[in-house]
Amino acid sequence: MREHIYLPRPSNLHYVCYPESCGRYAHDPDHRERRPAGMLSEYNLHVIVAGKGYVIAGGERQELSAGSGFLYGPGESQDYGTDPGDPWDVRWVHFAGNGIESLLGPKGKGEVWLFTLTQQRKSVEQALEKLTRLAGTFESLSEPALSAALYEALAALLHDAGRRRRQAGNGTREKMFEAADYIRASCAGNLSLTSIAGKAGYSPHHFTRIFRDAVGKSPTQYLTESRILLSKNLLVSTPLAIKQIAFEAGFSQSSYFISQFRRMTGMTPQQFRDLYG
Repeated sequence: MREHIYLPRPSNLHYVCYPESCGRYAHDPDHRERRPAGMLSEYNLHVIVAGKGYVIAGGERQELSAGSGFLYGPGESQDYGTDPGDPWDVRWVHFAGNGIESLLGPKGKGEVWLFTLTQQRKSVEQALEKLTRLAGTFESLSEPALSAALYEALAALLHDAGRRRRQAGNGTREKMFEAADYIRASCAGNLSLTSIAGKAGYSPHHFTRIFRDAVGKSPTQYLTESRILLSKNLLVSTPLAIKQIAFEAGFSQSSYFISQFRRMTGMTPQQFRDLYG
């Protein structure tokens, strides 16, 4: 079974993401794709629902199974296919968008992004099924729903997907999200990378690598962002002085707090208070 659905160019060119085509491959032992660099100008996402397949990455064959998938960025060379002995049932979509890079970051660029889904697997699969259903009965008025279904799939995937080749066993991602919750709840305290990593049971270097892989940013970045979020709440809900807010939000120096706040928001804490307080 090979299902290909091609969609007209959207009338609203400002969608963050929008499918160019989508479909499904199932029970097809001969499915294989080899595309040279520059052949496909859209992102190419595949999510395996059942069966097995593979991707050639870095000259090596990477085996894939249900619950995993891959993403190629625009213009990348591509080499993947099904397992003839257990052909995959895979949902696929080629897509682009206005500002899609801000959502996906570097994923799929330079090398294929291989991922494994856990908690959000059902949500991703359901969103892609909805996308395919809407595409199959396309009407111009369904453009927003198509974009929303694709965004729902990508958002759930990005929140849940761990890099397949770096997974260190069941429960590792869950521990990283628990660590993220701990950082957010305790950000006003005297936290350090060493103390956070130690609480999670890892060395700082190893913890930083797997935390970044799971959460999408380093523990230090996450801590700073958590403190800035706390300071925003204090700025709009209390009359505390800027220097006191810096201390209450976990910053040891108000000058550093102000510089980080400006870097992340584009304005000073006082300007933020004047605008939203």
